[in-house]
Amino acid sequence: MSEVNCLLAQLTQDALEAARHGQWDQVIALYDQRASQGSQQTLSSEAIQSLVESDQWLITRVREAQAAIKQHLLDIQDQRRKLTVLKRQWGENPTNQVRHLLTI
Repeated sequence: MSEVNCLLAQLTQDALEAARHGQWDQVIALYDQRASQGSQQTLSSEAIQSLVESDQWLITRVREAQAAIKQHLLDIQDQRRKLTVLKRQWGENPTNQVRHLLTI
């Protein structure tokens, strides 16, 4: 395996490990490093296949993370709507600032 193959494989594996730990900024940085290595035309077909499989795995994880975030945002929006309804029921104008009681 050539030095370029080894470097790209290592960067990809590091990115996959970072993705497994939810370190998405590191994933982006590693993929930027991988892209900066120049043309991948010199790679073997096995190396290209391995990179494509890794990329597909990562794309699936990104989509799963996006779906989870979207669901979380929808849940928050639903909770806010319910809170607004409760505020109206208690006679509070939802545009007013909420006063919190400090408890010790």
